[in-house]
Amino acid sequence: MMRKNFVIAILTAMTLIGYVSGYAVPIEGEIIKSINGGVDSFGGNLWHSSYMNLTTPRDFVKGEQLKITLRGNARWVYVRLLPVGANATVPIGIIEKRIHVPQNRVISVSLESTHKNIRQVSVHSGRQAFGKGISLFNDNADIVSIDVSMEK
Repeated sequence: MMRKNFVIAILTAMTLIGYVSGYAVPIEGEIIKSINGGVDSFGGNLWHSSYMNLTTPRDFVKGEQLKITLRGNARWVYVRLLPVGANATVPIGIIEKRIHVPQNRVISVSLESTHKNIRQVSVHSGRQAFGKGISLFNDNADIVSIDVSMEK
């Protein structure tokens, strides 16, 4: 009985801490994987891009949800998934809807289609991005981290 309670306590602690074999295991039942890569930013007040160049290109599958943690004061952003071989100055891979940045600075993007061989995830802020108006008084946003989850 004591061993069983010990095992339950260890498993509970691992779940609350959130890491089992490199995956976070939230209580809600999602499996979350952090995306690795180098983060950088470029631009100014008119347009601003913060991007993560992925360590290894990957496919993002329909139904996955990106949880992107941001810093900065932007209230609205666009998100882009840039495939290998695509020119970063061309408006390809943009998720069409403008996304509101909540007070906790974590945006959620539910993927409605599969995006193959992605090498970069970027967030576009400022007043406009690729000719799309964001907001006249929008500020900049920079990527802190990106997690991907899939409902079980």
